[in-house]
Amino acid sequence: MVKKSIIATAVICMLASVTFAADPFPGAPDGQIKIDGKWPVTCVYTPIDICKIPVYLKVGMFIEILDCGGKNTKIVLEQVNCPSSSEDPSKQSFPCYADCLTIEVRANFPAQLGLRKEKTDPSMINGNNWKAYFRANSSDPAESSTWLIVGDGSKEKVDVCVEAWDVNIYGGTPGSTTKVGDVYVTAMPTGVPVCN
Repeated sequence: MVKKSIIATAVICMLASVTFAADPFPGAPDGQIKIDGKWPVTCVYTPIDICKIPVYLKVGMFIEILDCGGKNTKIVLEQVNCPSSSEDPSKQSFPCYADCLTIEVRANFPAQLGLRKEKTDPSMINGNNWKAYFRANSSDPAESSTWLIVGDGSKEKVDVCVEAWDVNIYGGTPGSTTKVGDVYVTAMPTGVPVCN
């Protein structure tokens, strides 16, 4: 009897160490599956085209100034030499300030950029003694109040410049940086408008 018990125990231990060689099956969390009868067969129909539906994309007008509002998107006016009296003595008078910022623009339509300025601290800039303009780059001194964008989706660069003169430097604290205004870049299509 003892001999039969030892053999039965040995057989049970051998069975406990056997693992099934089945592939893991989704839904069988232990990686094992038992199939009674035939293995399941999946039949799949082949799809055929019966209706073609065209898909269109309604493209709107899109224009973007890259990194607008980023931490480096600002113009900080610094004191510069005023234009000489031979250029236009009534144009600018001491002290004169200027700075430019290069912006990148892309659009999917031909556009005209413009500039609108707004003072936020009228005590620093006297009257209308400041201007904003576009220029091609730092080596091109030509000023323009508008700028044309090709509108083919490529990135285009242009400088936005601000100058101020007859500035009230006594209204601020030396070494401080005081916000005196905002410059808005505006845009509109260059094509002829269609009115419905």
